[in-house]
Formats: sequence, C-alpha cells, structure tokens
Amino acid sequence: MENRHTQLIASTHAFAELRRDCEENVLKHAYIFQSADFAALETLAAMFISCAEYGDVNEFVLKRIFDGGYIDIVRAPSAEKNGKMDVEDAAFITDTAYFTPTELKTKYYIMAAENGMSAPVQNKLLKTLEEPPSSARFIIFTPGGDLLPTVSSRCSTVRLEEFPVEKIERELIEGGADELTALFSAAVARGNIGSAEKIASDSGYRQAYESAMNFLLSVKRSPQILPAAGAIVAAKDKFGAFLDYLELIFRDIMAYRECGAGALVLKPAAGDILTLSREFDTRTCLALMPLLSRARDRMRLYGNAASIADELLFSILEVKSKCLK
Repeated sequence: MENRHTQLIASTHAFAELRRDCEENVLKHAYIFQSADFAALETLAAMFISCAEYGDVNEFVLKRIFDGGYIDIVRAPSAEKNGKMDVEDAAFITDTAYFTPTELKTKYYIMAAENGMSAPVQNKLLKTLEEPPSSARFIIFTPGGDLLPTVSSRCSTVRLEEFPVEKIERELIEGGADELTALFSAAVARGNIGSAEKIASDSGYRQAYESAMNFLLSVKRSPQILPAAGAIVAAKDKFGAFLDYLELIFRDIMAYRECGAGALVLKPAAGDILTLSREFDTRTCLALMPLLSRARDRMRLYGNAASIADELLFSILEVKSKCLK
C-alpha cells in the first residue's frame, strides 16, 4: 500500500478520540475533521471508516478506500476537482443521503473542500444535518473558521494536531527523502505532513532556503539589494517559501542566543546560524517578524513579488542597522 502515514496518524489524539467512539459505539452522525493538513485528514477518515465498519484498521480496507473502491464512500465532485464545494454538490448529498448502503453498514459522505464552503452550500446541507438518516454519516474537512455556527453545532469536531518536526522528518526519510531535504522540508511545513511531502519533492524549496540564507549572510549594503531581489523573485512561485525560511532562520537565531545550539531546528546549518547571531540579536529578529507578515499579506493581496521583495530586503537592512546602533 502507498505510504499514507498510517502509523503517524495512529499516534494522534484525534484518532484515539475516533477509535474510542467506535469501541464505545457512540458514533456521531456528522464529524468535522479540522486541520490545514488535508492529506493527513484523508488518512484519518479512511482509518476511522475502517474502525467503524470492521472494528479495526485493516490495510486491505484502507487500500480500497484510497483507491475509491467503496461505492458507499461518496465525495463531493466539485470539491474533489477544484477544492470548493458548490450548491450542486450539496444538493447531490441531500438527495442521496437516504439511499440504503450497498456494501457497508453506513454511507459516508466526505466533504473535503480545501477552498471552503460558502454560506449557501452550508445552508443547503443544514436540514440533512439536523434530521440525518440513520444509515449515513457525514465527514467535513476544514482548516477551521469557515463553517457557520448552525453547521458546526450539529457536528462533533475532531482537531488533528500538528506533527512535531522530528516525526515529519522521520516519515520523509522513511519515504525515501535524504536527511537534509527531510529536515528542511519538515522544518518549514508547520506541522503539516502533506505540505512537507510536496516541499520535499520540489527542489525549488531547497533553493528558496539557500536564497534566504545567502541573503542574510552576504548582503550587507543597499547596492547589493536589487541583484539579490532579482535572484529571489526569479522563482516567484517560491517567494512564500523564501519568507517561511527567513522566519525559521530568525527563530533559530533567537533560539541559539537564548538556549544554545541544542535548541536549533536547522541543526545542519548551525555554523551559519552562529555567524548570523553575531549580526542579528534577539531584539532585531523580533523587530523583523512583522515585516515578514506584512510581505505575506501584500503577496496575498497584490501578488507582485518583485516590488514586495525589494521593499522587504531594504527594510531588513534598515531594521538591522537601527537595532545594532
């Protein structure tokens, strides 16, 4: 079976809570699975269905679920295609929810809309959630904050915790990534195994890390900014990763200054972090964090990586100069 991180998911509080519902036969008619890590939620849902239907996690059952082999496990078509549920998806669910299951004891409707569900879509689902058929169960994936109170109050919410960097790193190595790629990917993935896998498979993220570190180590004066910014935005689709790595480096500098090398996340970069800690003190790093947040917000709103990078890099040198005086 393709590695879907079942051992990692099995160790979570979220899975323990769902397994307990299965063992105590107190299954709810509707669940909200909350996490930004939709890849992990897919595995969590499959393991939950296996437990609910067969009493335990069965690899054959999981493979059939992952391969789409159960007619009684239904997914919203538009959400699967473009990450956003539409009213037709909701109508399909409400129209078929009362049909008798074919193979399983229960029909499962999985709504994995990474880009959210609009209020009309949620309101369309509401009556079915209020008066659910006994033979159907609903699982809604959400990163959090996008569901109406009328919907969330009719579901049991299970929050999947973020994974520690060390566990993600180990999963990536077991999946074939080299140690450095695994570490850098895990460190910037914010506890998200799905994101970490994407990062590890794309060499552009490693280049974004190298750009961030090279900028901090090499650029000392304003005339050096424009060439550095040009190199950074050449891969503008990775500008967000560049910002993430800057933040991670600043956090490691502060950790090193306060607690020593043992507190570093980027342990292979300890020499570079030591060098940077002589130029960036804790006060400087703290002052720089809002600049990164502002750059992310501007990128989200305007998308002009070139002008945002120019402003950010000049601002970093300015803040650094002021704080060291």
